[in-house]
Parts: sequence; structure tokens; C-alpha cells
Amino acid sequence: MKATEFNLSKEIMFNIDTGITSFKDTRLILFDANALGLLKYKIVQKMGIDDSRTLFIQLGYQHGFSDFMQMKLNYSFDTEMDLLASGPVIHTWEGIVKATPKEIRYNRSTGEFYFTGIWKNSYEAEQHLQFNKISIEPVCWTLSGYASGWCTAFFGKPILTVEPLCIGKGDSHCEWMLKPVAEWGEDAKPYISALEEFWKEV
Repeated sequence: MKATEFNLSKEIMFNIDTGITSFKDTRLILFDANALGLLKYKIVQKMGIDDSRTLFIQLGYQHGFSDFMQMKLNYSFDTEMDLLASGPVIHTWEGIVKATPKEIRYNRSTGEFYFTGIWKNSYEAEQHLQFNKISIEPVCWTLSGYASGWCTAFFGKPILTVEPLCIGKGDSHCEWMLKPVAEWGEDAKPYISALEEFWKEV
């Protein structure tokens, strides 16, 4: 199967009484961005930015890692590249965010890994602007964690994403860049700190 052929609509269940959509009975997908934004705002107000960022990065990472393992177990993709790219495809089908890969390059023998793309209509960035205004740092913590978890599971080595551009910082769109942890600089320290315990397991 090619990544573009994966149809999430065949894999989700919607409960009309509760308004809850479940994906393979393992996680919930909430489509009300306003409610999610308000919840995140309240958590940040209560916990502070540093602890909240860690919480959301870790939450995203755990879902990304487990989702990848499920995809690998349950579906047969034509190539490794299709399996890797199926992560952004899932996000597009969910309708939460349109994830468009720009470049994917990796080499298992040398440890090279490079994956870039754009998050269009990033719900986290839009929520941040609505409740907190423009930020001086990337704000798509859950998406960054998810992408890091997905690609770490794929590669079997710690991979990290941080956004070079983000709507929440006042840019025109959100871009992600995934690469090995050692290749990141000072701007990645909060993300590395949030995930280093998880990477001990990889």
C-alpha cells in the first residue's frame, strides 16, 4: 500500500451520542479547536509554560510512537518511505491539520535523517494566537512531539522536530524540521529535556 492510499475514514468510529471519535479504540480525536485551545490555555495558566510545553510534547510523542507501531503492525506498505509518510497522511485524514511533507531523506547505515514539511491550518498555532497572542517561540508542542515519536519509532534512534517557522510566532505558516537530536542547537533544549527519558527506551 502506498501512503497516499491509506483511508482513515475506514478506521475511525464516531459515537453520535457523545460526539467522540475513536481511532482503533486507542485514542480520542476531538474536533472542537476552540475547546482544545481553551483547555491548553488553562493548563498553561496553571502549570506555567515550561511544564505545559513538556506535558504536551510528551503526550504527542507517546501517541506518535504508538500510532507508528500500530501502522507497522497492521498495514503492509509498498516501501519504507510510504510507511514513514503515512504519518502526515493520517493527520490530513483526521482533518485536524493538513501536513504536507516537502523532503524526506534518510540512511540507516550512516544515521542520516532529514524530514521537512508544512503544517497548514495548524490548530495549535491558531489556538495560541487566539488565547495568548504572538509567541517568541514555537507553539505547536503536541504536533512536534507527535512527529518526533513517529519518526523515532520509524528510525529506531532519537529524532526531534522543532519548528523553524510558526504561525504562533507571527510567520505566514508553520514548518517542521525533523533530524537527529545531536544536530539541533540551543533552540531545541526544552524539547530534548522533555523527551530524553523516553529516548532511553529506544
